[in-house]
Amino acid sequence: MRQTLLRTSMLAGLGSAVFAASASATDGVKLEVGGYFSSSYVAAFDDKDEGKFGNHQNLDALKHDAEVYFKGETTLDNGLTIGARIELVGENDADQIDKSYVFWSGGFGEVRIGSQNDALENQCPTPPGGTANFSAFSPVGWGANDPIGSNSYCFSVDNDSQKILYISPSFSGFQLAVSYTPNNNAEDYTQAGVNGAGAPDIPDGTATHIVSAYATYTYEGEDWNLTWGGGGSWQLKRNNEADVDDGKSQAYQTSGSFTFGSLSVGGVFQYVEQGGANNNMWIAGAGASYQLEDNWMLGLQYSHGRYEGDVNGDGFGTDGQQNLNRVVATTSYNLAPGIDLDADLGYTWYRDSRSGTPDTLNDYHSFEFGVGSSLSF
Repeated sequence: MRQTLLRTSMLAGLGSAVFAASASATDGVKLEVGGYFSSSYVAAFDDKDEGKFGNHQNLDALKHDAEVYFKGETTLDNGLTIGARIELVGENDADQIDKSYVFWSGGFGEVRIGSQNDALENQCPTPPGGTANFSAFSPVGWGANDPIGSNSYCFSVDNDSQKILYISPSFSGFQLAVSYTPNNNAEDYTQAGVNGAGAPDIPDGTATHIVSAYATYTYEGEDWNLTWGGGGSWQLKRNNEADVDDGKSQAYQTSGSFTFGSLSVGGVFQYVEQGGANNNMWIAGAGASYQLEDNWMLGLQYSHGRYEGDVNGDGFGTDGQQNLNRVVATTSYNLAPGIDLDADLGYTWYRDSRSGTPDTLNDYHSFEFGVGSSLSF
């Protein structure tokens, strides 16, 4: 039923765009199909002894990430572009339809309405040195078995729920994006009130009225360029859970990079104040890449994350921190347009200072090796 409704809505949205364009544009809506497919083999060498995080975990693994998008748009004679975009995850997933929105763009900028990233997640720059599969932050090919998982560098207190996003034109290199999400429980048709009678419900632990804003600046010199971004995301209201350390959350992020010739360097900082006391986290890191003449890229990244309280719900208390560090050396080779081969060598170390954590779980170390490929189409 959900897929039927989605297909019906997509066709209706694209049909509306065709109707709107027919009076002013002779070509109608142009449909575009694209996506990517990244796959890798990773091996993690860690402690497999009883009681350790590596116990009963496999030595190696195959990872992949894939997505297909469908985009239809047309440009009217007055310069206004109207269209729709739907992104489908390429493997079984609870979030099978990743994004689905309509957009209007022109000299005023761009407006998007639907299920999508907020302003922060949509606009933040990526630190250099990572590849399609490997990085020190949130890669596809992640081999370590630490309890945190990864040091994510660009996330907000929003999700992909229905929202409105505005992206301004660029003024002398400056650009601003703002978004508003009425309800974090309004992403797909399985949730009450998303596309039926009434408004979305608000279960315990659901945030509503989320606002995000993000500014970017880019400068292109003769043989160098600069990119910077900064902004935040704020939950203005939340239906808190009873007897839980809960409350409104907010996130702040900044990142940027400087490129001179073949060398790029950059950094990132993220702070998230999660609802309730002693639930905060911050992530910092840096990266560099060097582009060789024969399609080779060499990269190096480091990330550090500090997590206060019981962020992963293991019940070991909130009187200390968990610290996750990761350093990764990467390389990639552009085999052909849209086809890259990549590899990494990584080292991960983790420390838990909470008094309730067992001695066998208060530290973790892992060496990693990975090779992969990525296709974009």
